[in-house]
Amino acid sequence: MTEVGDTAKFEGIISDSINRISQAEPGDVQKIAASQLQLLRAYHEIALAQSRRSFFWALLGAGVGLAFFVSAVTYALITGLTAAAVVPLLSGAIVEVVSGIVFYLYGRTTAQLSTFHSRLEILQRYLLANSLCETLEGDERSKARIALIQEISRPQAALVHNS
Repeated sequence: MTEVGDTAKFEGIISDSINRISQAEPGDVQKIAASQLQLLRAYHEIALAQSRRSFFWALLGAGVGLAFFVSAVTYALITGLTAAAVVPLLSGAIVEVVSGIVFYLYGRTTAQLSTFHSRLEILQRYLLANSLCETLEGDERSKARIALIQEISRPQAALVHNS
């Protein structure tokens, strides 16, 4: 599937999941949980596709850079002309630097997606807790809602530092 096709597919899944969550009754734990799982799956697929693309291009760049290095060394050893081997050697070095930058960006993207996934997981827990509150009766429901509100209002220290 093409990248454009992947994007449209994931946008449809995400939009559908968000609509189902917004239309679900607060007490319908199964429907909310199923929509959340579908949403998490879509984000996982997006992250996985992006990681594969980034890793492929970084690996390809590293291979091209290595080929330049090997050709420079081979040329210098066969001909004895080390000055002529400078061009492929420098080309290989430049390609390796670019490849290193792509690997670095791949790592940063993965870290940002991990932070986003953590925030999405917290949201999922709050929605599920709210739905479970709906199944309680009377005073228990009020106490559970108060506890949930206090928990939601508390800053998430681990995520604040990653932002």
